[in-house]
Amino acid sequence: MNKVSKGLVLALAGITVGTSTGLSTTLFQPATVAYAASMSKEKNDLANRYIADYLGNCQQYEQNDKTFKGFTSIKDITYTRDNKIKIDVNDDIYKLPKARRSLLIQDLQNGVYGTLADNDLKKLSEKDIQKGCKTTIYLNGHVIGQTAKNDNHHIIWNK
Repeated sequence: MNKVSKGLVLALAGITVGTSTGLSTTLFQPATVAYAASMSKEKNDLANRYIADYLGNCQQYEQNDKTFKGFTSIKDITYTRDNKIKIDVNDDIYKLPKARRSLLIQDLQNGVYGTLADNDLKKLSEKDIQKGCKTTIYLNGHVIGQTAKNDNHHIIWNK
């Protein structure tokens, strides 16, 4: 994690900075990347292994770096070939304020895209990156949060 990867650049391309007025500003304009419609089952399985490694690394960093706060609340991340993410969490997720939970999920979305790009598992277009991934958050098999219908970067929490 000491080098700047192309996945990190792609992930950062989707990050926005909020202002006190509620407006947001995009930090980067990503380069256009050719779009590949879907990935094979084998690539999807490999992607999920790499994503599990990514999550494990973030959980290790949480002990020493506050920017990783909340990653140990995540049990599992599953990426599906139809560009959706399923996140299973522990009940200690509720110890985090809603804003931190939402930021955590956005970080995970960006991390998934970065992992896919770093490992050449899926080519993502600028439109894909800006659109983000539909994400559903589960606690004990029950949906506790999901991305907004019109904005995959906005998380709607049930509680």
